[in-house]
Parts: sequence; structure tokens; C-alpha cells
Amino acid sequence: MPYLYSNKTVAVELDELVPKFWNCYEGLKKELQRYKEKSFGIKRLQVGGNGRKLLIDYDSLNNTIQEALGDPRKAGHPLEPFFEWDSNAPEFYTKFKRGGTTILKSDEQERYIINASVMHAVLKLEQARIQARIKMKSSMVGITETLRYDVESFQNHLKAKHQVEHTLPISIRFKDLLKDFKTNGYIAIIKDPNGTGKQNARKVDEKTEMILNGLFKNQLHKPTPTEVARNYDAFLNSYAEVYNEDTGELYDPKEFKKLSQATIINYINKWENTLATYKSRSGDRQVYMGKFKPHHQMEMPTLAGSIISIDDRQPPFVYNKKGDRVWFYLGVDIASQAITSVVYGKTKEGIIVDFYRQMVRNYTEWGYCLPHELECESSLNSSYKDSLLRPGAMFQEVKIEANNARGKYIERINGKLRYEFEKKEIGWIARPTAKSEANQLSSAKKQIIPFDILVNDRMLDIEDYNNSPHPDNLGLSRWDYFEKHQHPNLKPTNWEAILPVIGYKTVTSCKAGYISLQGKKRAIAENGKILTGEALIQQMRIIEGKEFDVYWLDGNEGQVLKALVYFNERFVCEVMEMPRYNRATIERTDSDQDAIILQSAYVASVDAFEKRQRNKIENIQIIDNKPKTVNSNFKFKNIKRYEAREEPVEIFKDDDENDDQFVFVPQKSSVPSWKRNFM
Repeated sequence: MPYLYSNKTVAVELDELVPKFWNCYEGLKKELQRYKEKSFGIKRLQVGGNGRKLLIDYDSLNNTIQEALGDPRKAGHPLEPFFEWDSNAPEFYTKFKRGGTTILKSDEQERYIINASVMHAVLKLEQARIQARIKMKSSMVGITETLRYDVESFQNHLKAKHQVEHTLPISIRFKDLLKDFKTNGYIAIIKDPNGTGKQNARKVDEKTEMILNGLFKNQLHKPTPTEVARNYDAFLNSYAEVYNEDTGELYDPKEFKKLSQATIINYINKWENTLATYKSRSGDRQVYMGKFKPHHQMEMPTLAGSIISIDDRQPPFVYNKKGDRVWFYLGVDIASQAITSVVYGKTKEGIIVDFYRQMVRNYTEWGYCLPHELECESSLNSSYKDSLLRPGAMFQEVKIEANNARGKYIERINGKLRYEFEKKEIGWIARPTAKSEANQLSSAKKQIIPFDILVNDRMLDIEDYNNSPHPDNLGLSRWDYFEKHQHPNLKPTNWEAILPVIGYKTVTSCKAGYISLQGKKRAIAENGKILTGEALIQQMRIIEGKEFDVYWLDGNEGQVLKALVYFNERFVCEVMEMPRYNRATIERTDSDQDAIILQSAYVASVDAFEKRQRNKIENIQIIDNKPKTVNSNFKFKNIKRYEAREEPVEIFKDDDENDDQFVFVPQKSSVPSWKRNFM
């Protein structure tokens, strides 16, 4: 708004003129330059730049612009100095949903923005009048009534200056609205914000809809919508009673309206109702999710190791007359689609721990880092979510799906194994609910496959699957893709976090710098290297001569893959096998020489430490003057005893102070100086 620049001069800022009256600043600038030296036309009060604002002389503007802007030197409407467009109102009203569901119409939004801007001006005017009355020590009575008159008369000002009108009440209700606006803000001026107006006019209200859904959902025999319509009609005619099983309330049929059968069926079949009722009626959660639950749409990863999907499965074959099937647990690298980890057993007992051990074995022996992310089902993995499957332990990211087949990519791979590799094998069993006729039960009799043969054949199927072409790169097999497209930023295995969970535990000790494990004496190490020097001594200070726990994991060939020492439940060091060398000198190789150097350094570290410790000890002795007897009451006769006697000592006068008077004269001798030094 224009403001007083001096006693009689009014200034107008640039943003009040552009783009409302001039399209751009360049147009205004040219007009200022045109009338710069003339006695009429638009003039500057202050040149812009260097932190100053460009100010235009209000009196130099034409009458149309002056009327639109208003003159602060002239008395205007009381609300005019306080009115400005509320910048927060558009955001609120464009996002507001009536009843939490319906966005306001555009004309409603515009109306409420105008009303909110006026109400904020009213609040400012109210405060100004309160301060003025306090200053004049006047009564506060009647301020709200004056504000109501101001709001009513402000309508003409809005029409003339802004070409808009407000819809605020100018009756006695204005007092209640003002109070509500102070308390609740923008929502106070919205008509029916909760959307209950339309709800009250509905023939099928929320209570009736709840009754219909309850009759459809809760009965044991799963009635059809037509049956529910008949039941509702019987309830209205008092042939049946409807009650709330939780509260014991018996519903009065006089409170409900008569509905046609088509209306009842339409309401029961509404999406928002079937979404809830079918969840309780459905016996197959996967079928329900496939029909109602939206699924995520994602791009496939392109680098191996980015994410692995794991799950259990039972290949469709039986190995005994009882119809028992083998349990497999598989891990599929999603980018390459290669199966990288497999374990199996007759039951699911312990299979998940064996699976994670096998995964670590495989990836470590192949020389690859463990995958960055894991997606898995919750039934077997939920017990490890606070230890092994905590993000940052074995994997950096973990997604646990609760019985959601579509949420795990491995389900697609299981389908490929079932229908592309296993279906052609003898003894294959079809699903009883298969949609495709080709995958449904056949007339062939069920065949029993011995357990060992069944497992061996399924492992061969996995081999064939891994060696089959990758769908996005037919020139590479799935396994070749896994090897050649490893993600470069995978983190090394966090052995300290996973070994206490999946590793085997052995109680052992350290003697003379070696730790006994699996019948071998192994060396103290750290970060994959055997320690020497001060680092070795520091670890020996902690564990030498003590018992502690070693958690270790074996490799696919039975060798110790990794072993870690824990003392008092705290990680101390790693355990590694000391490389050996040939006793015969003539048969030694370069690796034998390296082993000699390492073992020598290992032994020398302890010897050097022993020598440093020994040299720290000075020749300290002790004279024990403590009496060995209490008294001398008991004595043998005829025993000679020797007692110490004190000899007189002559004491000479100290003449050191006169020593400085004597001059040292060296003695001349014919004996050479080097001989004299030794004589």
C-alpha cells in the first residue's frame, strides 16, 4: 500500500505497480525516463539499487491508478489499512477435504479465501481499538458490534477496489463467528466442514449400512447379497431380530427405513464395503490380496548383489506313502535371477539358520560381498529381526513381508521352476486350484520318489535353471550375469555381527600365543591378517592363559572359514590358521619362505616383549628385619651364643671447607698413561 514518504509526499513501491499497471519493469522504466525532465508525468522519489527500493511519487500517477491504490492522506474505511490478501489461506482451502474425503469446489475456495482475509483484517482492527480504548481508559463494551458494522460497510470497498465480495454474516451470528475464528482459524468459516449435511439426507445412513455389512460378513454360511436383502426385510417386519453381539444392543426396526432389494445389493457390492467384508469371508488371503490390494510397480535392479529374495518351497513331489514333500529354502539374486543359496531337509526345523550359513559360505568362497538388501517372509525370519536381520548386520536393508506372495520376487522364480523345469519330471503333482487346464490334476497315479533321488534331481533342475539364458541378455546365462555384473559398492561381510548368531560356538583357551580350534593351533589375527609386533602383544594381554568363546563357521569343504574370539561377551580378535613350511630346506618354495618370515616375526614379537618386560625390572633386594621370635625365654644349656659388640669409632673433624686451598699436582711416572689407568 502507498505510505507517507515525508509530511506531504506519498511513496509507491515497484511491486504495487508491476505487473498490475505496467506489464514489466522495462515499460515503467521507459516511462520514467520519458518524463524525467518534464514538469508533468510519472516521477521517481528514490532511485533503486545498492539496497534501496525504487519509490514512485504517488501524486505523479494518473487518477485511475491513484483511486485503485488509495491515498493514505485521506480518511478511508477503518478496515482498509489492515486488509491484505492472506497468503496462507489458498494453501489451506485448496487442500482441505470436507468430511476428510471431498475437496472444496473452486468457487468455495475463492469465497473462503476472501472471507479469511477480511476476518484477519477484523482481528487487527479489533486489537487497534482495544489499545486505543485502553489508552483513553474507555470501556470495552460494544467493540464487537462496531466490528460487525465495519464488516457490513466494507463490502462496497471490496467491490470498488478489488472487484470481489465477502459472504460473512452481518447479523448477530457475526459475534459467534468471530469467536470461533479466533479459536479454530480457517476451518471456522467453512460451511459443514465434517460433511454431515449430506449424510443426514441419505436414505441409507451409516447405521443402516453397518447393519447390512454385518449381516453379510458375520454369518457362518456366507450369505449372498440377495439373502441379506431378505433378512433385512424380515427384520423390518419383525420376523427376525438383529442385535450387536459385542454390546448386546437389540436394534429397533422402527429406526430403519425400508429399502429395495436392488439398493441393498448395490450397497453391499460397493467397493469400500466389499473391501472389508470379503477380508473376513475369504479363506484364501492370497486370493483376497490379488483382488483388492494394490501392488507396487517397480523397475528391476540391473546389478547383482543389490537385493536378494528368499523363501521356502516344497517341490511338487512326494518321497513316501504319507505324501511328505521335501522342504527347500532358496535365495534368488533378483538382478541376475540366479539361485545363489540352497538348503533342504525333511522339516523346516533349523532350516533358516542353515540357509544363512550356506549363503555366507557361498559368497565368501566365491569372493563376493553379501547382498545389500534382503526381502523375506516373516514366519521363519521374524525371530532374527533384532539380531541377524537388523539393518547393518548381515544386510544393509531388510524388508520382511507378512504372508504377501506378491511382495517377494522369488515367488515368480518358484513358478518358473515348477512349470518350466519340474513339470516334465516323473512324479510331478499339479495344484488342485490351478487356473490353466494344462496345470490341473491329471488322471496319472501319484508316484513316490526316494528322498535322495528327489533331492538330487531338484538340485540338477537348479543347475539347469542357473545355466539357462538371462531374459534381458540372451547371450549370458543367469549365473554368468551374476558373476559379471556385481555391484561395485557392496560392503564387506560384518562378521562380528553375524557369527555370534549363525556360527558354531567352541570354548577354548590361548597358550603360548596359539588358540586351539578343531584340533589345530591357530594364530591371533585381525582383519584377515595374522598379527605381529605390538598389535599381537595387546591381544595376548587380554586372552593369554584364559578361557573364552570362539564363534566359527565352516566352509563347503569342512575347513574353518572364519573364527572370532569373544571374551566376556566382547569381541577381541580373529583366529587364523598359521601357514606352515616344509621341514626339509631343499623342498621349500617361496610360500614356505613367507611362512618362515611370518612365524619368525610372530615368535620374535613375544620374545621382544619378554625382554622389554625383563629390562624394566631393576635389581631390587630386601632386608627383612622382622623378628623371627617373640622372646628368648626358651634356651638350651651348653650352647654357645654369639652376641654382636659395638666397637668404638673415632670421629674426625670435617675440614672439607679448606679443601679449596689445596692445588692438585699430578704425579709424574714413567709408566704409560694407559697402563696407569689399569693399575
